Amino acid sequence: MLIFGWGYKTIKKYGIIGKSKCNICKLVTNWQLVKVTTWFTLFFIPIIPVSVKRMIICTNCNGGHIVDKQTFDKLFNIIKSNKGNINLQEMQYYNKTETQKNYLKEMEEFRRSKDNKDKQNVDTKLTEKDIIDGTSTPNTRNSLRKQLEEMGLKKGMTVIIHSSMSNIGWISGGSVAVVQALMDVITDEGTIIMPAHTTDYSDPADWENPPVPKDWVSIIKENMPAFDKNITPTNKMGRIAETFRTYPGVLRSDHPHVSFTAWGKNAEDITKNHSLDYSLGCESPLKKIYDLDGMVLLLGVGYENNTSFHLAEYLISKKKEENMGAPILLEGKRKWVEYKDIELDVDDFDKIGSEYEEIKEVIKHKIGQAESRLFSQRQAVDFAKGWMEKNR
Repeated sequence: MLIFGWGYKTIKKYGIIGKSKCNICKLVTNWQLVKVTTWFTLFFIPIIPVSVKRMIICTNCNGGHIVDKQTFDKLFNIIKSNKGNINLQEMQYYNKTETQKNYLKEMEEFRRSKDNKDKQNVDTKLTEKDIIDGTSTPNTRNSLRKQLEEMGLKKGMTVIIHSSMSNIGWISGGSVAVVQALMDVITDEGTIIMPAHTTDYSDPADWENPPVPKDWVSIIKENMPAFDKNITPTNKMGRIAETFRTYPGVLRSDHPHVSFTAWGKNAEDITKNHSLDYSLGCESPLKKIYDLDGMVLLLGVGYENNTSFHLAEYLISKKKEENMGAPILLEGKRKWVEYKDIELDVDDFDKIGSEYEEIKEVIKHKIGQAESRLFSQRQAVDFAKGWMEKNR
């Protein structure tokens, strides 16, 4: 029986120290002073601090910098005296040793796993002024098209796109300009695919972020409108995906929970016959993209948004099944149907993506202000399958 150990961490927040542009999320945001302590534990009780890391963290993306004790004390005294904001650009940060680099990587994974759900709807949290402040020059349909081509997207390509419009920066024409730029590059000789998920079309008894009162569950379940692929809006997919859904010529698969939209040469084949059971598995649009050797474009989002990694979860031996439910239209009438699926987990997607980049080609490029990635979906799924078999 293990009675002692270390690795237990506590995070203490000391307050906002100022506003500055973050080099990770590219937005002008507030920065918070924090202290992260790793403890030696006895009978799982923290006894002695093993290490103390002093950091400042971006309140938008949780990217951080380690600061030395002298700098930390200076910042703490400014907060304590209420003397206002500091010019963060003048601060001297350090992150030179391998220990510090590994620690920052560990903390990044911890923060991302904790905040992933909150970040899914980031497009609606930023004001237009926030976006303008974080944009160096206006983005346009033509400027985005040029950057997409520079990245490696081209006519005839099959590509599934996950996106955050706010991370691109201010765009003349908004989400319409982004969709048009993508279509300009890929053309109808290729195929563009986007997620059109409706995560709210599920059993309300299973809702967690946030949950609903128990006495609401039966009311919601009995009155939730049937999923209709022609009118049901996407949920937490962002403005680009929702605009794409409504665009002329875009087709949609008919899964009530995790549908996909597609435009172009293979749109009909990709969206038809989307299996109700095992919704992101071998009878899903994801597998059809895999068979077409398509690409993935992460447009201003991280690997936690890479839905294709879920396909790998269906291919590994260790998985747990669960029952799902949603209202659909059957012969013109609403009916609540149950279907089989597996428990999905995105908590290690960032780690999988980070390790994938070390051995496979991932093209990194800025689209507007957004750090973006382009890579082979098939290679990424194959890598994720092997990784999950070993590490889950």
